[in-house]
Amino acid sequence: MILRFSIFFSLLLSANGLSAQYSDSELRAIDSLKLIANSDAHDTTRIRAMRQWDDLIYLYDTELDLELNERMLEIAESGLRRESKSNKEAEFYLRSKGMAKNNIGLIYNEFGNYKEALRNFQASLLVAEYFNDSLTLGSATNNIGMIYLKLKLPEKALEFYNKSITYDSESAYSLATYNNNAGLCYYEMGDTAKALESYKLSLRYSDICEDYYGKGNTLSNIGLIYTNKELFDSAIFNFTEAIEMYKLVDHSPGISFAMKSIGYCYMFQGRLPVALAYCEQAYNLAKESKSLEGLKESCDCLYSVHKKSGNDKSALAYLEENLLYVDSLEGSAQNQEVMKLDFQFNLDRQRLQDSLQFANQQQVQTLVYEKDLHKKEKVQYILFAGIGAFAIVGVLIFVGYIRKKRDHEIIAKQKLEVETQKHIVEEKNKEITDSINYAKRIQEAILPGDSEFKKNLPESFILYKPKDIVAGDFYWLEKVNDLIIFAVADCTGHGVPGAMVSVVCHNALNRAVNEFKLTDPGKILDKTRELVVETFENDSTKNKTAGTIRDGMDISLCVWNKSTHELIFSGANNSLFLIREKELIETLADKQPIGKYAEEKPFTSNKINLKKGDILYLYTDGYADQFGGSSGKKFKYKQLKELLIQNANLPLAQQASILDHTFESWKGNLEQVDDVCLMGVLI
Repeated sequence: MILRFSIFFSLLLSANGLSAQYSDSELRAIDSLKLIANSDAHDTTRIRAMRQWDDLIYLYDTELDLELNERMLEIAESGLRRESKSNKEAEFYLRSKGMAKNNIGLIYNEFGNYKEALRNFQASLLVAEYFNDSLTLGSATNNIGMIYLKLKLPEKALEFYNKSITYDSESAYSLATYNNNAGLCYYEMGDTAKALESYKLSLRYSDICEDYYGKGNTLSNIGLIYTNKELFDSAIFNFTEAIEMYKLVDHSPGISFAMKSIGYCYMFQGRLPVALAYCEQAYNLAKESKSLEGLKESCDCLYSVHKKSGNDKSALAYLEENLLYVDSLEGSAQNQEVMKLDFQFNLDRQRLQDSLQFANQQQVQTLVYEKDLHKKEKVQYILFAGIGAFAIVGVLIFVGYIRKKRDHEIIAKQKLEVETQKHIVEEKNKEITDSINYAKRIQEAILPGDSEFKKNLPESFILYKPKDIVAGDFYWLEKVNDLIIFAVADCTGHGVPGAMVSVVCHNALNRAVNEFKLTDPGKILDKTRELVVETFENDSTKNKTAGTIRDGMDISLCVWNKSTHELIFSGANNSLFLIREKELIETLADKQPIGKYAEEKPFTSNKINLKKGDILYLYTDGYADQFGGSSGKKFKYKQLKELLIQNANLPLAQQASILDHTFESWKGNLEQVDDVCLMGVLI
């Protein structure tokens, strides 16, 4: 399960800001995990299923997140009470309890119930201390510091933040978090110089670990300082930069906060219509993400702007709404309750230590008493025991000698068998690897060579990253008179199966153009589909047990007339991106594959008049579907589009290098999930 650090860089942001958009694979996974969680399986299996289920939904469904963690907590506590449990099970239940308590604390924090949030964080901290788990200790102390900061107790918060960094002082992510949170404390304490110094350190570490969410929060915090200093242009610049960071991770509450802050700056500058537009956007985003703090702040901003504009009726409405959120988030009684909880937590910890010390003293006294009580009996038995011991030792030495000799013979035989099997396995692995490497050379032979590619498309690049040695993705190029026909394709599967399908699909494309003399991309795909289906149906007919094979490919196919600068595009599931003057234009593909499909229809040919400087991008889904980043999420097409737009003015070779570096950084230590193929062509 993902360990959730509640690193709230700004006091006014909530973590629940993404709309629930699950992929088909995620929906299938949720259905499977739901069945296991609600089954009669062992409790440890059910908890693991609920953990994975929770990891998929916690960003999107706070109520279900709370329900799942409360169920995990109930099962774990029930397991701990059960007498018939192994030590391994007891440890699992206790760790699960600590993790559930941490997550429940995060949820209560989002609801603005800081008392319950702190109670759960403290319970999580006790479990972390029991196991001396530095990662969880760092998270729990950081979370508690966050609560004190929200309650305007910066000195107390800084005390816990200083504790948290001692558990992980080498990670760039932890250092970015610590310096940002320390900056918040200094800011609340009135020391803006120290706050800015800490924020700048945080930005440096955020860049190292590519933490866009954390960087956005730090930029927002710097913007707040400049706002208070009435340096509004500098504040707006930092808030705008923060919005760009939040967009990279789809964080609506962060965007809402920054927009509200920009609204304030424009209001102070007297630009009321612009201020109102920003505040209204902030309010709508906070409402969508159900952020109480975001709603409170945006209502306050709207009240101020309407009041200054003379719209008293609208100002009053937003003031009344703002007071509702203030009552639920900033009650002084809650502050007092939290302080009581802190005192009680330290008292409970001390009582636990005292009780353990007392128990140890009692145990020592009991052992001394028993030692005196049995001293006389032991003296009587020493003589008899010594004689018996000598006899037993003699027998054991003889038996041990015989057994040791026999064991050596068995071990020598087993070692010979293991080495023989190891040699066989190594030989088989070498044969398989050699075969796959040979298949790779064959597959590379069917791909266009660099010289051929540069001759026909001199301003272009290919980012080609097979998941395994061979790939299901391939790129393709043919020249027919003045026409340059090029494509990027993604065949079913990857590795050896994907490579075999790619050979069939590659051959079908070649036949459609060279044998059937087709140059219209829609008709090329129609004929390619016909040939692919025919090939696989023939194979299925030969093997009566195989059934109908539904393998095939998704593809982006372009036919470019270099004389007229006209491009005709046709696609099966994969669209075409065109960037013109920093604007990305997407030409959609037909929602059907090259292969057997229930609702087959002719492929569409889309005409595009190209201009000098246009850049075409053809792609497969491997880049956007890669899991990674700080949260282990998919890269997604939105982030890919923004990356392409951001670097479109650079030379193509440099674009390819940036795309490659970004992919590897995002992937990190995670496994590559699919083949990657991305082509760029400058007109």
